Amino acid sequence: MSNYKLILGIDIGTSSIKISIIDGKTLELVDSKSISPNAKVKSNNPRGDEQNVLKIFKALQKCISLFPENLLKQVEGIGVCGQMHGIVFWKKQFIQTLWDNHFNIEKSDLVSNLYTWQDARVDASYLEKLPKPKSHLNIYSGYGCSTIFWLNENQINELNKYKYCGTIQDLIVSILCNREDSIMSTHNAASWGYFDVKNNAWNINILKKANFPTNLLPSTVIPGTLAGNLFNTMYGLHKGIVIGVALGDLQCSVLAHFPSLKDAIINISTSAQVAYITNHVEQTSGCIEYFPYFESYYLAVAASLNGGNALDVLVKSIFSWIKDLGLSVTEEDLWNRLLNLSSEENTTSLIVNPLMMGERHDPSTYGSLLNITNNNLSVGQIYSGFCKGIVNNLLKMMPKEMLLNADIKKIIGTGTVIVKNSIIRHEIEKNYHMPLIVKETGDAAFGAALSMVKINKGFF
Repeated sequence: MSNYKLILGIDIGTSSIKISIIDGKTLELVDSKSISPNAKVKSNNPRGDEQNVLKIFKALQKCISLFPENLLKQVEGIGVCGQMHGIVFWKKQFIQTLWDNHFNIEKSDLVSNLYTWQDARVDASYLEKLPKPKSHLNIYSGYGCSTIFWLNENQINELNKYKYCGTIQDLIVSILCNREDSIMSTHNAASWGYFDVKNNAWNINILKKANFPTNLLPSTVIPGTLAGNLFNTMYGLHKGIVIGVALGDLQCSVLAHFPSLKDAIINISTSAQVAYITNHVEQTSGCIEYFPYFESYYLAVAASLNGGNALDVLVKSIFSWIKDLGLSVTEEDLWNRLLNLSSEENTTSLIVNPLMMGERHDPSTYGSLLNITNNNLSVGQIYSGFCKGIVNNLLKMMPKEMLLNADIKKIIGTGTVIVKNSIIRHEIEKNYHMPLIVKETGDAAFGAALSMVKINKGFF
């Protein structure tokens, strides 16, 4: 694989689709594009979080078309990753129908909405009824298998419509290869729950006893496996280009920065994660989980549901207050003003726990403001408190002592929030007492492209 001239990497994110093209020999970025699919749709469940799959695929097509055709003609391999945990269902004829109609389909009953990782219809009381997985990983709300359990009990007619399922990135790979079924990497299988990573197998016996429709579960393969070939020419991409099995966006975002075993990664974008590479796995406890990485390595991960989305809620709320008062400011101007505040000029005694989304390990805990005084409720201090609260939450989930015990020497900071937000950067260095190296380039799409290069080239 390392002989590919150019490699294209796709990341199907929660709020954006990103594509990177890299040189297969130098591993340098050649070009990249990004687009928002605006695919969120209203769920029929008040706690649901769903996206329109056809809008996601149309946005992917548009993003591909933004590249010069002469550049796409040089691409010889495609790597794909995307948002983990979520699930989409489709019928046998869906993918062939797409190709037969040149992808010009506005609506279809052949495919479900994407139930994203933020879907919360499976609450804590429902999770307690589910069988315990035979795995070092737990099962949570928003995970593919817990969503299937819920649909099987509450919307069986909806579930019975479909034959296949996968993450959104698994479906994208199946579409590109024109294979009607679903094939899944251990990255994505582990993110669904009820998957034994050590034995590379679903917990079939446990699931069957619980009346789970195991016939829906995709076949699984190790990362780096080829899923197939591009079925036909698209926007200059040649028919027959090899395509890898879809991977997790977390693993690819880590891979993109060539970390050593002495580096930790803190990524803050929509959500937030602290992770480092390890060659051993422990039983998941509290906030720390061990997800498969590449080859025999794992990622020790503390994954928070609260990152840039918490700041987005705050800014939208402030914008709404200003509008309600009859005043005028654009949301863009408001963001720019807040982002230009430095940590030094925004010290605050306000204590913010910005957990508006809850947390998987503690879904009943939400946000709070503490230590309010008569002089710390300015917009700047509230914003500063939110930024500090996001970092403090990560610190609680994965304390600096854990990184020290793992012999971590520095932190690589990634994600749009870290790149743009000086308060966040200052708080990471102050609280973890380690050098922070911010990487503005190299994202999950870049990592997906890298995944098509032989993993044993020495990334570690």
